[in-house]
Amino acid sequence: MDTYLQMIALAIVQGLTEFLPVSSSGHLVLAKHFLNFTVVGGLGVELLLHAGTLVAVLWFYRNLIVSTVIGLWRREAQAWRFTGAILLSTLPAVVVGLYFETALESTTESPFFVCACLIFTGLLLLATRLWGRDAGRDVTPLRGLAIGAAQAVALLPGVSRSGSTIAMSRFLGIKAETAAAFSFLMVVPVILGGNLLHIVRALGQEEASAFEGLTPGLAIVGFVLAAIVGYASVAWMVRLLNRRHFWRFGFYCLTVGLLGLIYFCCV
Repeated sequence: MDTYLQMIALAIVQGLTEFLPVSSSGHLVLAKHFLNFTVVGGLGVELLLHAGTLVAVLWFYRNLIVSTVIGLWRREAQAWRFTGAILLSTLPAVVVGLYFETALESTTESPFFVCACLIFTGLLLLATRLWGRDAGRDVTPLRGLAIGAAQAVALLPGVSRSGSTIAMSRFLGIKAETAAAFSFLMVVPVILGGNLLHIVRALGQEEASAFEGLTPGLAIVGFVLAAIVGYASVAWMVRLLNRRHFWRFGFYCLTVGLLGLIYFCCV
């Protein structure tokens, strides 16, 4: 497949699945396997695509971000509580990511493992239909830490980050609109920190090979397309949450996971 077509396909997959509860990392692994993506698809490309979706979520929630910053300046309790919860929510993922980095990276090499994790995601999403609730609660630092633990589990490819964090929010009774905003904004420090770490390593020649073959043209196409598709994905996800249709993605994850397991058991 042409290099640009590969980048376009990966950018669309990343933009759609980063915010929908279906696991972007899992879909990227499966896309590379079944479509034989060999020209692009390394670490550098994944960092680039994540940066594009990061811009998408920052732009979508720009008004909330600005109002929160103003609230911090004015020392408003709600703004400080929300920001504190965001910062605390990153701790579990940072700890797990640093201590189990090698083990986590090895899981991306197993499409079979990804399919098993997709089944877990599907069951988790369906569980919100039974035990998820909107009790009108806000995000406190302690609840933020619990949601952060769910995000740490989602470091496994095939476990949806947005699915697990929003599901945890629903189990805790956090209102839908707040659950969506918190889930999408809490990933900002994680993506920024992860990208910065890998860039520093690349500059130190530890991961320089990850960016080989990534031309400026490919980078622009991937970044812009991931940002555009990501923005549309966030908007769609927020509407689905408000309409309480979030759990239905569980059927999709179960179907993909089960079909994948059957396929890999037979080949």
